[in-house]
Amino acid sequence: MKTRQTSIDCYNKIKSEGLLSNMRFKVYEAILRKAPCTSGEAFATMTTKENQISQSRARFTELRELGVIYEVQNRKCKITGMNVIEWDLTDRLPIKIKKCNRTKKHKIDDALNSLRELYKNKDTSTDQDWKLVADLIKSI
Repeated sequence: MKTRQTSIDCYNKIKSEGLLSNMRFKVYEAILRKAPCTSGEAFATMTTKENQISQSRARFTELRELGVIYEVQNRKCKITGMNVIEWDLTDRLPIKIKKCNRTKKHKIDDALNSLRELYKNKDTSTDQDWKLVADLIKSI
């Protein structure tokens, strides 16, 4: 599949401005080479040295939280043969992750209030709205 021009433009800006840490950028670059791909397929494109250092599925979660990649679907990996997540690039620059010291109770209240809002606006809410609430719930 051909990578979208908007994703390529975003990649170039991230690279030129150094918006990702070194290891995150190496994984991001590997995804760009094979997108959409699984983590195993992305790691297979990396050099042995890069792969030894960064073969951590945690980079994928971090890149997702930064908003530069997203989960496409679950499918069988061509490298591992396992049913895993397929990832693709967004056309967004990394967002700053806010560290918050909110209690679990506050996070649950936020999630419940977000769900209530979605229910009230169910006719106009988008899939992205639902994904944001799902991510909020996952973070609890």
